[in-house]
Amino acid sequence: MVEYGEVTIIMPKKYNWELLLEKSWKFTKILFALIVFAVLCYGYGTFKPNSHAKLKINAELDEFYMNKIKEMDLQEPEFVYSNDIQFVRALHKCINYINFKTPKHLRVPYEMIIGQAALESGWGTSRFATEANNLFGIRTWSKDMPHLLPQGVAKWPGWGVRAFASKCDSVQEYVRLLNEHQAYVKFREARKTSNDPIVLIKTLDKFSTTADYDKRVIRIINKIRKLEETYASDKTIK
Repeated sequence: MVEYGEVTIIMPKKYNWELLLEKSWKFTKILFALIVFAVLCYGYGTFKPNSHAKLKINAELDEFYMNKIKEMDLQEPEFVYSNDIQFVRALHKCINYINFKTPKHLRVPYEMIIGQAALESGWGTSRFATEANNLFGIRTWSKDMPHLLPQGVAKWPGWGVRAFASKCDSVQEYVRLLNEHQAYVKFREARKTSNDPIVLIKTLDKFSTTADYDKRVIRIINKIRKLEETYASDKTIK
């Protein structure tokens, strides 16, 4: 400010431009760093979502596909066979049909289902398989539910072998039991980290009272694998 007599002249303030530029540059760098950080966080969250986000997305997708599949009104496939190969192929079709209606995290491995069905039903030839469509020896404790009694047993012993409308219905019930029954908690826990039928069958110690049940099923699974290889290499097999 400069005074000339009675007139006062205010001089413009002198800026320190170097200081101003330095502060602006620091602000710009901070802002840029924040933008980069936000982009990285967004990218990481997009391509590597946390487990909660994954579960939510998978659940929404499962619900969407299940609703679409229900709209398709799929029909249960025929279950026709006259030998072991045909029995395995018929089960494949049945399992495919069931899996269409079952969320991925609730599915049971093909070989595990087929291995147990083959062992429990004698490859579909047992009386319970042919007369009651029961491939797994699933029992009922209610007289009111359709059932068969073991041969030679005339009086209700407190349980019977369930009768199903179709063999595929018995597969559906088997899958439901593994997913819901308290006896198979170990199976459900193991399935979270493995889909190997050899690993999972070892958790079904309550499915049968036979001491070496898992080993018997594993032998059947190995036989099924050989049958599948033979079928794949020789299409003349029916």
